Amino acid sequence: MKSLSSKTVQETIPEILPVIPTMDVVVFPHMIVPLLVLDERIIKGIHKALEESKLVMLLAAKKQAHDHQAIGTNDLYEIGTVASVMRLIKIPEGGIKILVQGVCKAGVKEIIATEEALNVVINPMFAQVDGQDQEIAAQIKNIKELAEKTANAGQSFSPDFHIILSKMHDPQKIADFILSHLNLSVDDAQTLLERDTLREFLEGIYILLSREFEVAEVQERIKNRARDSMNKSQKEFYLREQLKAIKKELGEDDAEDIELMRLKLEALEAPNEVKTEVSRQINRLERTAADSMEAAVTRNYLDWIFGLPWGNQTEDNLDIKHAKQILDDEHFGLVDIKERILDFISIKNLKRDGYTPIICFAGPPGTGKTSLGKSIARSLGREYFRVSLGGVKDEAEIRGHRRTYVGAMPGRFIQGFRKVSTCNPVIIIDELDKIGADFRGDPSAAMLEVLDPQQNKTFHDNYLGVPYDLSNVLFIATANSLDTISEPLKDRMEIIQLSGYTLDEKLYIAKKHLIARAIKDSGLNDQHFTLNDDVLIDIISTYTREAGVRQLERTIKRLCSKMARSLVEDNLLLSISNNNLDTLLGPRKFIEEYEDHEDQIGISNGLAWTAYGGEMIKIEAVIMPGKGKLILTGQLGNVMKESAQAALSYARAHAKEFSISDKLFTHFDLHIHVPAGGIPKDGPSAGITMLSSILSALTQRPINTDYAMTGELNLRGYVMPIGGVKEKILIAKRHKIPCVILPQKNKNDLIGLEDITKDIKIIFVSHADEVLKHVLLGTDKKA
Repeated sequence: MKSLSSKTVQETIPEILPVIPTMDVVVFPHMIVPLLVLDERIIKGIHKALEESKLVMLLAAKKQAHDHQAIGTNDLYEIGTVASVMRLIKIPEGGIKILVQGVCKAGVKEIIATEEALNVVINPMFAQVDGQDQEIAAQIKNIKELAEKTANAGQSFSPDFHIILSKMHDPQKIADFILSHLNLSVDDAQTLLERDTLREFLEGIYILLSREFEVAEVQERIKNRARDSMNKSQKEFYLREQLKAIKKELGEDDAEDIELMRLKLEALEAPNEVKTEVSRQINRLERTAADSMEAAVTRNYLDWIFGLPWGNQTEDNLDIKHAKQILDDEHFGLVDIKERILDFISIKNLKRDGYTPIICFAGPPGTGKTSLGKSIARSLGREYFRVSLGGVKDEAEIRGHRRTYVGAMPGRFIQGFRKVSTCNPVIIIDELDKIGADFRGDPSAAMLEVLDPQQNKTFHDNYLGVPYDLSNVLFIATANSLDTISEPLKDRMEIIQLSGYTLDEKLYIAKKHLIARAIKDSGLNDQHFTLNDDVLIDIISTYTREAGVRQLERTIKRLCSKMARSLVEDNLLLSISNNNLDTLLGPRKFIEEYEDHEDQIGISNGLAWTAYGGEMIKIEAVIMPGKGKLILTGQLGNVMKESAQAALSYARAHAKEFSISDKLFTHFDLHIHVPAGGIPKDGPSAGITMLSSILSALTQRPINTDYAMTGELNLRGYVMPIGGVKEKILIAKRHKIPCVILPQKNKNDLIGLEDITKDIKIIFVSHADEVLKHVLLGTDKKA
């Protein structure tokens, strides 16, 4: 910059010069730069400068643009460079190309913009040497050393950069030479141009050069890492090739395994879509390194594919007599289910590829739903496996995991097919009503595809990635309650309801199955352990109260364990009778409280249905001084509360017929309680039971407890139909209630239940008045 500070040069620079805006470049003094000019107004100013001083003012634009017309005077920096036009070339397409050399730095006093030209009033600025010669020399030395380091670090400088730089000694020339090799942004270059002194100018160059050096170091490190990685890959490839050669010499070449897989593929009785995918995976395995993770995943996948029973079916045993014998031998009762299975076998006799039903057994626990599936598989001669869905919340349990996950596996159904090695087994889907759902998906929605005959022909497991045919499977689902099963899922199944066993049925099952099983499990024999009918009936009645026989089986096993202990300790055989049951099994749990009783006011016998069978409930009503409130306790649901309100409304509407004073509804509160208070209760079938208790409390007439009743009540007094008829009759018989009142519209539900109803009186009613005539007694005797 010393050469620009001479007075002679300053005097030769005119005060007003034409402006050339520059995009993407800042021109420094002594720098030679070619420029393309397209704006006619700028071109006129250049021609005028060539005729006079040949000097122009170069101002950098603050923003990028495609042409000069997009640049306004406010978009130019206020400090630029005075430059001399060295050469001008006209372009045929329009515009000119000029070669300029920076002369000195100058500031802008004023921009004069006219239609003919764009000129600027300038103030030439010359760098001031504000430091000592030693300081400047030190800066120059640091800059030269850093420039050489940057060049050595891989920065793409000119080939003779080191030679030229070593021969330079003038600070300004060194600075100009290094500037010409730096790739600076417009903002950085403009900031450097605006430095006032030579010391500040050199400091700015050093800072920018340091940044270039850091970038060059990072680039060099990246190149070295990439080079090392390539060398490592080449080394691994070489070693892997050697390993292949060694394996081949030892007879452990993977090529033999792949060839074996191709032979398996040819023999595979799978659809073409499956074969195409398997072939693709084999080819992929062949190209993959044997010890890589991807190869292990692919091998595991192919093992699953080849392990599945594609087209391998078990021949059905279609002998109806054989099937009927097995079903009768292993299960007592269950007529509807046995008939349905025999119907299915009959269809198979006529049409081998006929429709396969999807059946759902719904009923209380312990009634033989799951074990019945095994018997069906035996009767058909098919393989059997069970899938328990109780508590399952992950959809992947049904459809499998995608192979992208570590430890991925197919769903439970595909795993089951591999175990049984046949594609037409009997599959028991246990506890379908207890399936869950969370953030991992809804398994019940995935079951829609499994249990739909139109979709399960092409069941898609996420792990397999190919369709698998489930249409030949006999699906049997089990559930305790249908309330928690979605409607679309219920629509896909043929639902068969199972009811609880009667006392006679339990007695038969115990004598034929439970006692023999308990003796075998305890290590006894028939001579060691015997139970007569009276003892069994006593056990069933006083130690168990259930719809199924699980608790009964546990009780019999407990007696067997007592017998085994007596044999081991004292070598004595126990004699089991009604008199010593308390000693062996403890106090009786269910005392027959209904044999000796008195008819009471406000207490009626209701019959309820639960997922575990029938239940007897007592509904209690009492009136007390108050303000006409209705108080309901016993954990009643909304429907049951509404039934109580409907019954009370009916009683108030017909108060005159029962000689009930209006003051009882306004000056007394009515409290209805349904024990046990800790058990939630709901449903509409207690309507007539509640009405009986309410009217008994209001009229002070006792209720005949020889009657148990169930039925929904509407405001007109009509008795509406209810569900669970068989279970309710059974629980009434267990409690030795002689008479049961049912809605008239439930009469057809007793068809086929003749064995259950033969020892109990069934009364059908259609209106509340008929109920009250039976259950409401006079003040001193039964009606």
